[in-house]
Amino acid sequence: MKKFVGVDLHKQRIVVCVVNQARQVLTSARFTNAESIKLAAWLKALGSFDLVLEATASYEWFVKLVEPLAGRVLLAHPRKMRIIAESTRKSDKVDARVLAEFLALDMIPPAPTDAAAAAHRKLVRRRVCVRARLTSIKNRIRHVAAEYNADREDLFTSEGLKYLRGLKLDPVDRWLVQRLLRELKLYRDG
Repeated sequence: MKKFVGVDLHKQRIVVCVVNQARQVLTSARFTNAESIKLAAWLKALGSFDLVLEATASYEWFVKLVEPLAGRVLLAHPRKMRIIAESTRKSDKVDARVLAEFLALDMIPPAPTDAAAAAHRKLVRRRVCVRARLTSIKNRIRHVAAEYNADREDLFTSEGLKYLRGLKLDPVDRWLVQRLLRELKLYRDG
């Protein structure tokens, strides 16, 4: 008998629900992410099964763990699984069950899974983080300069940075600006 496994994956825990073709719950379990060996053994004992989980920020390790065990592994598109997001009875257990039931009905909206798309998403996420950090560094430097009525539009040009280095600042502010400028240079040169 084929089983359908829905997984609600988080950073620290995993909630699993197993249903049959008639969408009756056969079993469910909860594991910590550190219990991956125990989880793999539990899944292997199920026999033949298909598995679905939402494509979250850190699903790759989990897919690598379960691919050899499952008949097929599907990644559900999180935005298209609106029934979970809009549920009034939201819990990890309910989310895992809904995923399992949708899998049994063959109604999972798939997430893109090719390696090129995954690599591109990773690069875009990293770029967003770097840009946010650069903006934060510049804002902190501008804040210090503004405390001395010394902020200027061209503060991050070579002329502006020369001006900033020559600015008379309190020792603590000088120390802070030097560290921030060092970090800014690291991001720009890296």
